[in-house]
Amino acid sequence: MDGATPSKLQRARGRIDLHLCGSKIERLYQSGSARLMLPKTYGEMTEAVMLNTSGGIAGGDVLDIKVRAQNCALVATTQTAERLYRSSTAPAQISIDLVANSAAKLHWLPQETIIFDGAEAARTIQLDMTADSRCLLAETVVLGRQAMGEQIKDCHFTDNWRLYRDGVLFHAESLRLSGRADEILAAPAAGNGARLLSTIFYAGRDTEHIASTLVPVIGACLSSCAASYWEDKLVIRLVSPHAPSARTDINNILSTLRQQPMPRVWQI
Repeated sequence: MDGATPSKLQRARGRIDLHLCGSKIERLYQSGSARLMLPKTYGEMTEAVMLNTSGGIAGGDVLDIKVRAQNCALVATTQTAERLYRSSTAPAQISIDLVANSAAKLHWLPQETIIFDGAEAARTIQLDMTADSRCLLAETVVLGRQAMGEQIKDCHFTDNWRLYRDGVLFHAESLRLSGRADEILAAPAAGNGARLLSTIFYAGRDTEHIASTLVPVIGACLSSCAASYWEDKLVIRLVSPHAPSARTDINNILSTLRQQPMPRVWQI
């Protein structure tokens, strides 16, 4: 009835806190809808696979992830693509806190985030690394499921990155998709019809060498792709109207940067 307080909707809360030091797990905490498969070592790197048992993220949900790598080689990924569903309340909150120190190698490689019509979410990514560490981050956003003919008529998604090296901010960027995201990305000066957006970031003392190996790989991409290298960091932007072919390009770029195969869950 009019004036009545609506019933409180059930919301998902998930938290993961992983600290790997050398080959020893110093801390492994998980709660709510967030789960972490026990890290296993394949080849050079230890793989930590995360999953969201709620099946996706909706308005009012909260996901808090912290991954710390110390004197080790660790890759954190997800079992499948994350889904941002329609919101009827406050935006979902996603917080990602990454730490790499003591000559660690940390790769943050979740599978893509699929935005559904009406989704509302705010994501923050913070990295704290030491100068002797090497970090690779990749985040991909897909507007709807292309095979299902889905169109994004309205959404609100913000993505804020703040990256620190030895306590000093050395990279910051923000993305905002609001309203008719599909129309915004259709504009030639924006995405030129893109349905997939990907940002790939690498930082480390070997960045110059890594950047040089990418020239032929980027040249062979079917997607629109560009790379910039300065001050020991490499930023790659990739946009595409066709998600399946873009995923192939992303895999090729990441495999070259990693100098090893992609995580096992990416290959299933």
